[in-house]
Amino acid sequence: MERFNIELDKDTRKKLDDVLQPIILRDNTVERIMSIFSKHMELANSPDENHRQKSDLLMGNSFIRELLDGTEQGDFLGLDLGGTNFRVVKVSFKDGQAETTTRYYTLLESVLCGPVAGVFDFIAESLADFVGRYSLNNLGKKVPLGFTFSFPSSQVSINQSVILHWTKTLRCPDGIGDDPVALLEAAIARKAKDLPVDIVAVMSDTVSTLMAGNYLDQNCRIGLILGTGCNAAFVEHISEIDKWTGDDKDPQHVIVNVELGSFGDSGCLDEFRTDYERELDKYSNHPSSFTFEKSCAGMYLGEFVRLILTRLIREGVLFNGTGEKLLEGRWKFTTSHVTDIESDQGTSTTKTMEVLEKFDLATIATAKDVAIVREVAEVASRRGAHWIATLMAVLVNHIALPDVTIAIDGSLFERHPKYHNSMMEILNKFCPKSKVKLILAKDGSGQGGAFGAISALRQAARDLRSA
Repeated sequence: MERFNIELDKDTRKKLDDVLQPIILRDNTVERIMSIFSKHMELANSPDENHRQKSDLLMGNSFIRELLDGTEQGDFLGLDLGGTNFRVVKVSFKDGQAETTTRYYTLLESVLCGPVAGVFDFIAESLADFVGRYSLNNLGKKVPLGFTFSFPSSQVSINQSVILHWTKTLRCPDGIGDDPVALLEAAIARKAKDLPVDIVAVMSDTVSTLMAGNYLDQNCRIGLILGTGCNAAFVEHISEIDKWTGDDKDPQHVIVNVELGSFGDSGCLDEFRTDYERELDKYSNHPSSFTFEKSCAGMYLGEFVRLILTRLIREGVLFNGTGEKLLEGRWKFTTSHVTDIESDQGTSTTKTMEVLEKFDLATIATAKDVAIVREVAEVASRRGAHWIATLMAVLVNHIALPDVTIAIDGSLFERHPKYHNSMMEILNKFCPKSKVKLILAKDGSGQGGAFGAISALRQAARDLRSA
């Protein structure tokens, strides 16, 4: 802990190392996880349904094959529903250059855990507010809309999917098996009749983030969400998809939605998980599911750090064994707190002390306590970044291009000061044949929804068959 200019006594250092060292992902562990992930990709890609059922991954066909080409014109809408955020986006194109307007809406807790119709009624009302606010009801025509639906779904066509699970903060008692587009259309009929929009595409947030990233950087071939939850999508050549049943017209690629949050649900990662992740899972909204997501996503990193800190408190390593708010406050220590702690640079402890103050620990915290808290936050964050980067390394190596850009949207990647560099540690080491670049595609999952609407219109005009 020399980087914090604090030297721990031998006994404390040993106790801390005993807790933190097992959290660190070693190279051999990374290689084994990469191998397991590759196998699950292969199984999910099989034309044999029995093989596909053995995979934790979906590797779903997004039906989106057309990327932007710089000739786009006109107005398009994007909706983004995912976790704690809902936004409406207007993209106005002139000669391929996009001007974007975004407005955020807040989903109340009562809506998040109520009937699914209430969620979609809120979306319809928000969309009507947006259309009126920006005078889109005066265009004399319907505005094409792409719906980014950030929950596990099975894609049926470019504008139809089936909801598989609720995750993150959405806990509706119904809606599983329904089509989100149909739910939204029904809500519009109830709450915003004659709204001039045409829902032409539905996609995951990773697909729309990839679309947004490709607008920013033509080398973008992977879209990654690192916010409340996590998932990825990538551009795959159709000749590599064993289960492909579409045509072989140009473009001969399609965006594949991995649905990697559930990787590990079969138990294939059990040997690499810690007791903290197991306890976190037990008390989560969705126990025994979305195993991978719980090791790296923003919904869970704060609780992961809190569980480590509570163990150190109980072992007398931290705060002289006291700290009731931390010990009893399950889910109260958030990823925002971790990000604040990680924002302290060098010997500065300002942000860390502000966080400790919120848990009534600032007045009793010694310099050693503060240094230990900072080290726990750093090691836990680095593990999360390495965890997700391990799977990104598999995708980069599979794509096998000299330059691969990964577009990332989500509050965790945007706000955490060290996630980028920690991810690059893995990507630089395990992707020797590709130069990898990470870019922030802020609001990409909303903007990309509008881009997906463009793809849908072009593919319909060309009569592309993707299934």
